[in-house]
Amino acid sequence: MEKSTTINLCVKIIKAILVTVGVIVAVPMILLALEVIGSRVAPDTMELPFTLKRLGLDGIEANSPGLFTTYIIALFFTLLGAVYLLAGKQMQKIERIASWCVFGVALCVLLPTTRTILKENKKALVAKVENRDTYMGIKMDELSKNFISKNGWTITKHENCYDCYVRKGEHYSGDPDRAYLDAWNPNNAQVYQAEKQQPIEAGTYRIICSARAEGPGCYIFATTTSGKYGVKLVEVPHYGNTEGEIWENALDGSAEKEVNSGNGFGWSKVVVTIQVGEHDTLIYGVTSDSKFTGKPFKSQWFSAADFEVERLGIN
Repeated sequence: MEKSTTINLCVKIIKAILVTVGVIVAVPMILLALEVIGSRVAPDTMELPFTLKRLGLDGIEANSPGLFTTYIIALFFTLLGAVYLLAGKQMQKIERIASWCVFGVALCVLLPTTRTILKENKKALVAKVENRDTYMGIKMDELSKNFISKNGWTITKHENCYDCYVRKGEHYSGDPDRAYLDAWNPNNAQVYQAEKQQPIEAGTYRIICSARAEGPGCYIFATTTSGKYGVKLVEVPHYGNTEGEIWENALDGSAEKEVNSGNGFGWSKVVVTIQVGEHDTLIYGVTSDSKFTGKPFKSQWFSAADFEVERLGIN
């Protein structure tokens, strides 16, 4: 085989490889360009195969639409220059120079623009993954996230809780799938406060719940957004994870009496009473925050469940 023939063959192979790589790279870039164009011109009722929001790029379209416009124009001229150079076999020298210039300039604009778009896409995907493990910006396990979001709780204090704010398995009813608010730390270091806000009519109310604790310092509380009637605190009885007032008062043979092999799980009823004025909002929940209660916290764990708000009378 002659040397010129070998060189031509190598050139064709290299060209084929470059074309193949170019096509592989160009296809998703073209699809993104079509998606951007589609999102701009398609009717609102039309469903596109992929949405910019799903790709995490809706922020660019909303805040920097010029970036996508630059991307589309640069991609168009890059592809146009590449096709013209590959297809035009008998171009004049000036045409070839012009084609290379168009291709080179467009590519120099396309590469950094694409890099910016990919960076935003990666950031959005990472945030999406992180959001799977968080609720209200707090990292927590799946059980905690589902229970807290479903039941409308807000976690206002969340230190040293091991990303776990809800547990199940030791509910006073004996139901192993019944979840409850819970915090644990072997060094009594957890600072945990869960609360709800409830707009209600003026009157006197009591908040009833079931709770338990390993040691002192955990409180069920009630207050209002105005703070007019202060903060009402009732300490959770600390029987540990056996017996408890609910177990003591349960009828023989009942589920509450038979739970934990007849030993109970330490739960008691806790009642907090507070007045609520006109145009005020009730706030209630459970806390181990000594700065909030003014009392020392010395409990490795505590649990609270089944909160109810009951109106006693009109002020």
